[in-house]
Amino acid sequence: MNSTDLIFEEVDRINAEPVQGEQSIMVQRDMKKWAVENYMWPASQYANIVDAHAEARGWTQESFDEFMIVTPTGSFGY
Repeated sequence: MNSTDLIFEEVDRINAEPVQGEQSIMVQRDMKKWAVENYMWPASQYANIVDAHAEARGWTQESFDEFMIVTPTGSFGY
C-alpha cells in the first residue's frame, strides 16, 4: 500500500457514508411482498405501507414513542 492509498482510505474512514444493511433490505423486500398481496403497492404512500405492515406484523405498541427506553425489568422511562 502506498501513501496515496493510505490517505484515501483514511479519508473514506473519516467521511464514511451510510450503508443499508442486509436486515433492512430483507424487511423492505418482505414489506413490498406484503403490500402487493394486500393491494397497497403501488397505489399507497410509502409511509402508509410502513405503518400498515408494522401493524400487521405486531410491531407497534400503544402508548410507546421513539423516546422511551424499556428497561430489563419491563418498566418504561425517558
